[in-house]
Amino acid sequence: MPQDSSQDLEVLLNSKKIRPLEESPVEEDLDPTSPPQKGLNIRPLLRIIQRRILLIAGITSLMTAAAVYVNNKSPSVYAGSFQLLVEPVTSEEKLTDPSALTGTPVKLSNGKGDELDYSTVFTILTSSEMFKSIVEQVKVQQPDFGVGQLKNGLTVERLISKQFGGKTKIVTVSYQGLDPKVVQLVLDTTAKRYLNYSLDERKTYIGQGIRFIEEQRPELENRVKALQSQLQKIQQQYNLIDPTKEGTELFAQVRQMTSDQLVAQRELQEQKILYLNLQQKLSLTPNEAIAASSLSDNPNYQNLQTQIQDIESQIAKESARFLPDSPQIKTLAEKLDNLQSLTDGKRQEILGENLTKTTINSEVLAFQNSTRQQLIGQLIETENKIKVLELRTQSLAKTTNNFERQAQQFPAVANQHNSIQRQLEITTKTLDQLLSQRETLRVQAAQNNIPWEIVAKPTIPRDGENNPIPLPTSSKKLMAGVAGGIILGLVLAILYEKVRNIFYATEDIEETTKWHILGKIPREKQPKSLSNSILFYKSITAKEDNYESPFLKSFESLYTNIRFGFFNSPIRSLVVCSAAPGDGKSTVAFHLAQTAAATGKTVLLVDNNLRSPSLHTRLDLPNVQGVRDLLEKTLEPKDLIEQLPLDENLFVLTSGQSLPNSPKRLASAHMQHLMEKLHARFDLVIYDTPNLLDYTDASFLAANTDGILMVVTMGQTKQSLVQKARARIEKYGLPILGVVVNRVQTGDIE
Repeated sequence: MPQDSSQDLEVLLNSKKIRPLEESPVEEDLDPTSPPQKGLNIRPLLRIIQRRILLIAGITSLMTAAAVYVNNKSPSVYAGSFQLLVEPVTSEEKLTDPSALTGTPVKLSNGKGDELDYSTVFTILTSSEMFKSIVEQVKVQQPDFGVGQLKNGLTVERLISKQFGGKTKIVTVSYQGLDPKVVQLVLDTTAKRYLNYSLDERKTYIGQGIRFIEEQRPELENRVKALQSQLQKIQQQYNLIDPTKEGTELFAQVRQMTSDQLVAQRELQEQKILYLNLQQKLSLTPNEAIAASSLSDNPNYQNLQTQIQDIESQIAKESARFLPDSPQIKTLAEKLDNLQSLTDGKRQEILGENLTKTTINSEVLAFQNSTRQQLIGQLIETENKIKVLELRTQSLAKTTNNFERQAQQFPAVANQHNSIQRQLEITTKTLDQLLSQRETLRVQAAQNNIPWEIVAKPTIPRDGENNPIPLPTSSKKLMAGVAGGIILGLVLAILYEKVRNIFYATEDIEETTKWHILGKIPREKQPKSLSNSILFYKSITAKEDNYESPFLKSFESLYTNIRFGFFNSPIRSLVVCSAAPGDGKSTVAFHLAQTAAATGKTVLLVDNNLRSPSLHTRLDLPNVQGVRDLLEKTLEPKDLIEQLPLDENLFVLTSGQSLPNSPKRLASAHMQHLMEKLHARFDLVIYDTPNLLDYTDASFLAANTDGILMVVTMGQTKQSLVQKARARIEKYGLPILGVVVNRVQTGDIE
């Protein structure tokens, strides 16, 4: 069963099978949840340079030697230049510029306080058309001269004054070549061509600008007319002037009509409830109530009713004295019949024939006191209100539906109106700008521009005997050779490592996976059977005082990091897997289980590699029954778990025979229940699984454990496979503990 942290520390310190913890500290930066560092990471590049420094140095030497050779064999190069003043210097000269008459300078502003847009001018001066015109004139004397020579040798730049500081209004034009006569001829021809451009060619560009505007104007005008027509049509069709204001008013009306409709419906419901209450109290319909009220208000009818009641009283008294056939009784009966006939006639006279036929309710004929008269009046008034409210509700519903239909259509209409209006504004503004610019260009086309001036004639530096001086040998080629060699060597080094696609350093693994390295296992020849494993384990633990075996120390450090590196949730179970086969995951799982068992923990090593199990071969155990049988049969795990002689706390569960459809079995509820049993019984359960990319077994198991321990072999495991494994783990959301780097050089272990 698990022990507390203090007991674990005591066991680790007092155990004779591992070295004390102070010699194997927990890594301080071990935090699986810490975010990756941001910023440019050049450490991988520096490690490549360190590993391939000989390759880079060799290629750099070859490139440098080639640059020195080419530089020494290069012919002499001659250079010359001239300078042009391209803007007026003083304010008086600027005022004489005819473009000032237009109110808008001819020269474009570059937004930095300069009147001339030097970038545009330099683009024109070095354009293909300009070069062709210069070459055609040079070819008159030098037929072999071409555009390529001019483009490669000519330089146009703005002169910057070092003495006075700042940019000047002078342009320096330089040219260099192998023949000084050709250089001088090119400079003279270029100077004349640039001056002609300042006098004549700019008028051509102005004319082209005017023609462009004239070509664009009809299309823009037609566009404006079409948009205006569309806008007018929409305004007339939907009676729109201000869509925003009208939309607000429309939606306000919809809300108001809806509110009025709700109020009318509520009042109608209240009146109907009142109407039902009054009917229940009076036991009369509205027609019956009107009849009862009319009869009660007629004095003649009430007088007849009183006489009838008196005769009925007399008959009742005389019936006690006389027989029914006596003359007295008959006389009274005749009077009663006459009075009833008069009463019926009077009632018909008061109520009318139709109303008389409907008044069969006895409450109608009864006398209505003042209270009932008030209730009858309230009943009739309520009925009238109900009829009025029903008409009002119908009218409001109809009006509300009309407004709602308008409100549903309005957003689309308003959007269409606003869209057309925006297009009209943009098109109109563009048209106005073009027309304004056209008038400005017409004024400029009729005026003369200020020509540029040559302030330094085309010359080539010469010595005292008037011989042209070639340019000094430049170190640029040498520097280019060195830089090119370094770059080429670095590129080849990177390509070489990309082609090999393996890890050379633990830092590469950590930066590629973004996972923490929990352990580094040195190279060690492993035994293939249990008897040899016992001898091997005893041999590397023989020296109990100093523990010189790096192999054993590495697993002690690995277990320490796992045991104390996850304080929030201690590790009770883990899956040992790799991105590809052959990375030594079974070896890591076996020795990690040995190390954990040496601390007093009860450890179970489960061979879940149901595809190609290997632990039973290493441990010289039969593989007759195992995980497969637990999944297929009703067996208890304790019947199949075996204790290893290496340590009394170390147990193993083999895989059993090969299992078809293992992913389906491992994903079953039965497997999950089995794992819960094992986790409850042992302090630590370690699962050895197939590789992560070829099979999905490890994924199903990892989902029910504390995490994955990924084994990566230095100098063997492909980086691309590890990246694919990382992507799969992130896609499935599987827990990851960290990486164990296998077969590390002993000197690389800290």
